[in-house]
Amino acid sequence: MKLINALQNKPAILLILMIVVVCICIIGVVVVLLFRLENEKRVTKAAIELKRITNSIRAGLVHFTLEEDGRILYASNGFYELLGYEKNTAKAENKLTLLDFIDPRDAHILEDIKNQINQDLIRCDLRMLSKEGNVLYLLMNGNSAVGKDGRHTLSVVFVDMTDQKRMQELILLEGERYRIATELSNDVLFEYHINSDTMVLSDKFKELFGYNPSIVGFCGDNIRRRGSIHPDDWGIYLELCEELTVGTSIIEAEFRIKDRLGEYIWCQLMGKTIYDDDKVPVRVIGKLVNIDTQKRELEALEYKATRDPLTGVYNKEITIKKIDKFIHGNRSNMHVLMFIDFDDFKRINDTYGHLQGDRVLTYVIGRIKETFAEGEIIGRIGGDEFVVFVGNITNVDEVLAKANKLQDGLNTTYISDNHSIPISGSIGIAIYPEAGLHYEQLMDRADKALYRVKEQGKKSFMLYSSSL
Repeated sequence: MKLINALQNKPAILLILMIVVVCICIIGVVVVLLFRLENEKRVTKAAIELKRITNSIRAGLVHFTLEEDGRILYASNGFYELLGYEKNTAKAENKLTLLDFIDPRDAHILEDIKNQINQDLIRCDLRMLSKEGNVLYLLMNGNSAVGKDGRHTLSVVFVDMTDQKRMQELILLEGERYRIATELSNDVLFEYHINSDTMVLSDKFKELFGYNPSIVGFCGDNIRRRGSIHPDDWGIYLELCEELTVGTSIIEAEFRIKDRLGEYIWCQLMGKTIYDDDKVPVRVIGKLVNIDTQKRELEALEYKATRDPLTGVYNKEITIKKIDKFIHGNRSNMHVLMFIDFDDFKRINDTYGHLQGDRVLTYVIGRIKETFAEGEIIGRIGGDEFVVFVGNITNVDEVLAKANKLQDGLNTTYISDNHSIPISGSIGIAIYPEAGLHYEQLMDRADKALYRVKEQGKKSFMLYSSSL
């Protein structure tokens, strides 16, 4: 009260205070107005920026009602551009709903959306037709809301997936072509995972071989497959497993596998190793090819090229090469070369004819082949002259035992329909390394021993010695 009475006594001070209060209020009002104006500018700028972004991205924003065939309430320029339209042109052509753009094959899409209406996210793929009539594959994502009138409004984004879809279709087509091609061939595709030591083969593998096409512990537990691999090829198979394990860049191997009928067939495995970003091998991809027919045809050709056509033993050229190769690889052991000459074979030809003489040779050589093992070399080096080479002999007693077996095979009688023909042969024997260090030397010394047998009455054998 005292302050009010004092101010009333001093009207000038009261006036000044009133002016100050009014100024403060005016300044406050101005500040509020400026703040609101700035805020509205920011909102307007953000709205313009958002509209610019939505119209510039390679996607379409659409706000539509689910009812009334998907009537469009708002669509960005990007949506119309995806379909090759301008907004005004589309409206001028009376394209006001989603169904106006949707491919007739996907006209059911609105019903599909109704089934998702209660979900947080609505998602579906659909096809739309561009202005030029081309089919576009679009991915739609969005959500829905229910208005007061009970209608559903959706805000969604359409993304053009046409390129990805066509690329996917192309990949599927190429995969189908590849699958058909492999089904029509005998090739077995495989993928070996190095870290897990797992071999995964195509179904053709089970069809051909009868085994499970997915093999865990393929290399680490390879002993379990020993019965499926030809015994002569087991070493090759072990080398293959080693190359798979370490990730050799290019892998090739040929070996025989037992098929579902229990017969061994020749196969060729070819693979390429795949590396990760750190150059560590992770997988081997390749194919297993049935080459049994080609291999057997090649073996038949090689047989014809290396064998004497009459008796089936090695011809002279191959006999020499095989003997020298064997000696080269086994220099420290004892070997024996036995040179055979049929006794009076010219008389057989002259008496019974060359055709009968050929039959006699074939018959006797057949007896000799039954006497010796497969690894021992039997060759024809002349008309009625043959060589038998036996490697890694233990001692001279074994040589004599082999010579006696050979002599028994030579001394026989060939019986035909009309004739009974006695046969015998003489044998000269040379032992490596005492008598020679290679085929030519051994043959020369065995020939000398054979000559002495002939001088002494034939139908026997003799070992070469320096006294000859």
